[in-house]
Amino acid sequence: MKPRRIVYSILEEFSKFQGNLDFIIADHMKNVADHRDRRFIYELILGIFRHRSSLDYTIFHFMESEALRNNIDLINILRIGAYQIYHMDRVPDHAAVNESVKLSKCFPSTRKFSGLVNALLRNLIGARKSPPLPDQGDLPGRLAVEYSQPLWIVQRWLSRYGLQRTKKLCVFFNEKPAVFLRRKIRGLSKVQFEQEIRGFATPAPGYRNLYYKINKGKSVQDISLVAEGQGIIQSPSSGWVVAVLDIQKGDHVLDLCAAPGGKASLIAELAENSGSVCACDINPFRLRSVMEIKNRMKLPGLFSLCCDGCEIPVTGYFDKVLIDAPCSGTGVLHRHPDARWRKTAGSPAEMAAIQTALLESAAAMVPENGTLVYSTCSLEPEENEKVVENFLQKNPDYMLDSCPPAIPGTFTDLDGYLRILPCEHTIDGMFAARIVRKKITPARPGKCSND
Repeated sequence: MKPRRIVYSILEEFSKFQGNLDFIIADHMKNVADHRDRRFIYELILGIFRHRSSLDYTIFHFMESEALRNNIDLINILRIGAYQIYHMDRVPDHAAVNESVKLSKCFPSTRKFSGLVNALLRNLIGARKSPPLPDQGDLPGRLAVEYSQPLWIVQRWLSRYGLQRTKKLCVFFNEKPAVFLRRKIRGLSKVQFEQEIRGFATPAPGYRNLYYKINKGKSVQDISLVAEGQGIIQSPSSGWVVAVLDIQKGDHVLDLCAAPGGKASLIAELAENSGSVCACDINPFRLRSVMEIKNRMKLPGLFSLCCDGCEIPVTGYFDKVLIDAPCSGTGVLHRHPDARWRKTAGSPAEMAAIQTALLESAAAMVPENGTLVYSTCSLEPEENEKVVENFLQKNPDYMLDSCPPAIPGTFTDLDGYLRILPCEHTIDGMFAARIVRKKITPARPGKCSND
């Protein structure tokens, strides 16, 4: 199947089922062997999701018919053509138009509109230097189109961050995300590791100086160090969340919502073989990646447990507990561009209810003087400090603790939270709170093992 046809199939499936885009892409890419085709498909599909709002606004500017606007098959074909015209310089305009016309002739719902596809895309070429935008008097609406973000998100960010920081956030989230490699602590020496990555990665700021930024154009699949267990793909922001736990040798740790296992693997490395990590997740398919990492990186203290985080089937306590809660993901929209179109204005409040239940459940596993870290990759207060504040108000046996000294001061706020903002720090947005349990009955060590 030709690349553009595959892109159309991915868009069609997402439009109908609103499923996980990563899974949909992976399923459709199974039989695509040519690396050039794979890159083209990835760039086109992810680019369409990043710029969907601006593409649609321009398309609708030249399409007045409401019936045509509701023909999602037609709109998807026009999105494919429009993205190539506006964002893929290496694709000639005539190729973008002609291939889109051919694509429209493949389906009964769009076959009779091939002439419209041709004419509309040529109009887009003519409007490329000055694409239509909402009136300047409608600042949120204009920004939502110009930077292709949902209006509700733009409105929230404007009220909280102001115009300039909101623009920086929008620009950051429309860029292709940087990819980072984390070095295994007890693997190759730092010198040996850096010799191995010379030419395709450079040192990047991160916890314990373990992180390296991979050069653009380098395929992760081609990095043998990952396959050999000497490194793992992980954003430095995730490492700073683990740093908030302040893991010590011999610690027994519970990691809720652990899949795909990047944080759990770092915790296991820091706790060493005398410690343990019980990595829990409700999704058995995603949990497989935790065990793949365990085997690849040779981490005997890392164990997996498939369970609902609100009903943990484990007795006893753990020295430290991490709950990396499911969230709206507004801090990592560059990595999951489809999320901005799956979430709604009500999503932060909806997620907060789930997060609160998980936090209450996790807290029960923390012993006296034990540590609980609550984290999200959301920028929204309802999912972050509001969840923590409400929990502490209802549970006086717990208190907010400051971040350990290993955390740079630029990443912590006056309340002691870890707060990484993409508009300031140019890495994934992340929030974490370190909570200590003040009193409880004598603790029993919690452990998790696989039989």
